[in-house]
Amino acid sequence: MTAPTLTAARGLGRKQNLADPAAWLAARARAAELWPAAALDDLVDRTVTAIRDTTRGKRAAYGWSGGKDSIALGWLCEQAGITDCVLAISDLEFPEFLTWVTDHMPDGLTVINTGPDLAWLRNHPGMLFPQGPKGPRWFTLVNHKGQRQYYDTNRLDVLLLGRRHADGNYTGPRGQTLYTNRHGTTRYSPLARWSHEAVFALIDREQLPMPPCYDWPRGYQVGTGSWPARQWTTSIDHGFDEVWTIDPDVIRAAAPELPAAADWLARTGRS
Repeated sequence: MTAPTLTAARGLGRKQNLADPAAWLAARARAAELWPAAALDDLVDRTVTAIRDTTRGKRAAYGWSGGKDSIALGWLCEQAGITDCVLAISDLEFPEFLTWVTDHMPDGLTVINTGPDLAWLRNHPGMLFPQGPKGPRWFTLVNHKGQRQYYDTNRLDVLLLGRRHADGNYTGPRGQTLYTNRHGTTRYSPLARWSHEAVFALIDREQLPMPPCYDWPRGYQVGTGSWPARQWTTSIDHGFDEVWTIDPDVIRAAAPELPAAADWLARTGRS
């Protein structure tokens, strides 16, 4: 049998273009067929070996967001003997997600709150459901800042991340999987060439728990993150509509401090 490809060519495209959950669920349903036991075992063995070889003699940890890719990464890192990890959050997380994290966090996890809250958001209205060039800035404000703080505090040599080319993630110059950024943080993405289906196959075979965000509107497209950071919304109203569907109390709690939330509640007749 021909080994499955590691790239996205056989499966889904980049998640930016995949809002429909049906496409993701179909990919998950066929994951075991595309990645039968022998092929998945080979992929896991090669990835774990690469992690060991790359981190041997180094102080290493991994970034854990609670999303599917970091869940798969965490399992692989544990097989390679790496258990320390970091989760960066803000004060603007969904309560249901935080509850899930509390129940399922890895034993070696350190949680770093980088600080953005309702008062900050009120003073930075452009960061409410930002689109275009501002869209990725939440990753800089939360994920990258928290990871850099953890990296420096623990004097790491390398931080492993769950970035994948199939998701359109940057893993290094010219597609490399190991690089050092301008802050001196060395990042390694051992899942870079894994397909969506390969990630699903590992999660399902090992029965790794998934967070509630994948059951939310556009869950597989958006993934984890602070509620005002929801990517690829078409407008602020669209963002509030989705957040209301997920948890109305988030907007109710925001309204006294955030004029945009109070305005949306008034215009839509929500309470």
